[in-house]
Amino acid sequence: MKIKTKISLKFLLILIIGMLYFNNCALAQLTIQPGGFITIEPSGTFYVGTTMNIESNSTGSGYFVDKTSMANSVTVTGNISVERYMLANGWHNVASPVSVANASIYSTTDLVFYYDETKILNDWNFGWVWYQGALSPFKGYDVFLDASAITVDYTATNSSGLNTGLYNIGITKTDVPDGETANHKGWNLIGNPYPSPIDWLASSGWDKSNINDAKYIWNPANDNYTIYLGGASPVGINGGTRYIPSNQGFWVQATTTANISINNNVRTGTMTATPDYYKNNEFSYPIISLLAKGNSLSDENLIRFIEGTTRNFDRNYDATKLYSGSKELPQISLSEGNLEFAVNSYPEMTDDLEIPINFTCQTQGYYCIELGERTNLNELNDVYIFDKFEKNIVNLTKNKQYCFQHDIFNAKQRFSIVINPSDNKILSLKNSSSFLVYSSGNEINILNLSNLSKNATVQVVNILGQEVFAKEVILESKIKIVINSGPAYYIVRVTTETEHFNTTLFIH
Repeated sequence: MKIKTKISLKFLLILIIGMLYFNNCALAQLTIQPGGFITIEPSGTFYVGTTMNIESNSTGSGYFVDKTSMANSVTVTGNISVERYMLANGWHNVASPVSVANASIYSTTDLVFYYDETKILNDWNFGWVWYQGALSPFKGYDVFLDASAITVDYTATNSSGLNTGLYNIGITKTDVPDGETANHKGWNLIGNPYPSPIDWLASSGWDKSNINDAKYIWNPANDNYTIYLGGASPVGINGGTRYIPSNQGFWVQATTTANISINNNVRTGTMTATPDYYKNNEFSYPIISLLAKGNSLSDENLIRFIEGTTRNFDRNYDATKLYSGSKELPQISLSEGNLEFAVNSYPEMTDDLEIPINFTCQTQGYYCIELGERTNLNELNDVYIFDKFEKNIVNLTKNKQYCFQHDIFNAKQRFSIVINPSDNKILSLKNSSSFLVYSSGNEINILNLSNLSKNATVQVVNILGQEVFAKEVILESKIKIVINSGPAYYIVRVTTETEHFNTTLFIH
């Protein structure tokens, strides 16, 4: 398609662009409205004789998709404006689409940070560095907006300032003596350098050889990360899709200190807003979706069964858990050794298979873990959840959810998922305990069966619910409690960070 225009001193042609593709084009003035895009094909050329405006509002953004590889294929002689609308009351991971922007462009805040993974020490949050200066292409930044939404206007004087072509950026994975767990190492905040979306599954244009094949985008509306895992069996959770919006910062986890690169081949003008939620029959393998819900927020994990994978981390099949700092978000992860997963793939589904599940939330309350609609199992398979704290085991396949009371001091290693448990497996789970509690005359004996000292709360109540004994103790091997209230049945409760034990005894 070719459009030729002439500019007079009196009149200026203003063209509003929707969805157009060009090989060769010359334009006078160009405005791309929210939802519209222009794609310049790899062999094409594009010329704008004056200004170019790419608009953004609360409904979306316009996109300029330069897929060319030759120098000077795209020319804009006038000023360029690339807008990004940003919501109030939250953190935003951002990136600049022009080469000359400064952190002061976020005019209503000075809370602009980048992330330095080498500073993690023993807490990965140490990596945040306050910043005021030039915004580097392909680098991500974290910006906090308070009460007001803003439209940021990234500007350049001509097309030489508009990001296009090849970009490289250094990434790090730091090992520190007595430092972070494997989950916290290697996180790098980078950013989409282009004024167009990019495709994580693009067949060319990425060099991801030094990172795990998953990308994480902060979603301030849910105080959580959307995740999209590429590799051999791509899948997204928490609303993650294969696309990274224009001007968007995102996280990757490095496997070593090296580089990641990108070029115009990854750029696209079409980006669905719908998460990559597949219907059950679109999965070629069994899958279990787990959702933790509470405080109007949610977090998702996936257990997949794919031949050729392992229980340990498989770079092209698994995604590490990246925890949110939200105090109200209930979060779950799949545990295997010292690793925590958001997506973990197992080689096969077997009866009695037990998968540890971690749960954490910094707000006390009532929460639920439920089986998501994306779960894809045949009718012969049942998924149970075992609550180690309450000694409850519930069939999630039939009941759909398990709800429980949570205290912020509860240990996160509270749950496990069990596939098709046998009667013996159920019995062993329910009978597993760190304590043996028995009576002798008017004494209650509490025996610690583990080799570790435990801080515990011991409570004794009568059958009317009246408390006759309550004390915080240190359980090393064995303690005795004398009850002088006369012969009767009593309920004995022993509570630690990881376990809640109840039993009924007759005291003489």
